[in-house]
Amino acid sequence: MAQRLNLTINSIKVFGERHCGTNAIGYFAGKNFNLKLHHHDFLGWKHRLAPQKDEWSKFNVQNCLFIFCMRNPYSWIKAMHREPYYDHYPKIKDLSLENFIQFSIEDYENCIAMWNQKNDSYFRMSDETPNSIIINVEDFNADQRKFHTNLTDILNRSDMPLIKMNDYVNGRGRHEQEDITSSLTIPKLDKNLVRIINSSLSEETMKKCNYELLI
Repeated sequence: MAQRLNLTINSIKVFGERHCGTNAIGYFAGKNFNLKLHHHDFLGWKHRLAPQKDEWSKFNVQNCLFIFCMRNPYSWIKAMHREPYYDHYPKIKDLSLENFIQFSIEDYENCIAMWNQKNDSYFRMSDETPNSIIINVEDFNADQRKFHTNLTDILNRSDMPLIKMNDYVNGRGRHEQEDITSSLTIPKLDKNLVRIINSSLSEETMKKCNYELLI
């Protein structure tokens, strides 16, 4: 899903939850198309709820491509449980997966409610801004060339060759020999965990993200 208005894009701003490929996808887009990657100084933390129009419209966004990264909630919750990047409450890492799923994080009732609301906000901002693209990290991992082609169309830059990402990238840098595909595979969850996740999961948001509910 993408929309384009301006053909002189020279920068990108990435939004997406933790463990959704924001580092890799941002690095890929910047490296392949020589684009400046905006950080915290432009519209804040990349893992935040997407800013409302009255906030982002104060900036000149005509030359910026907004990239919104998403991930299947069933694999995402496992990654978040392993490393929540939540220094406000270090003991969160001691929680069982069942208790973690139901734990109130940031200003949200639980992690799944946060997943719903943040992704909904990314769809909303994508519709509002002049230049945007939404990418599921699973699709990026499976076919970087397709994402490169989509960016080529948006940026009108057919002269840029594909530079593939072969390393795992997170907030701590690039790492070799990380099994990204296994990490993105939907884990085997017992029925009780699936029930708890699904009780908070928005079916509408799942459909917009092209993900299917586990039963």
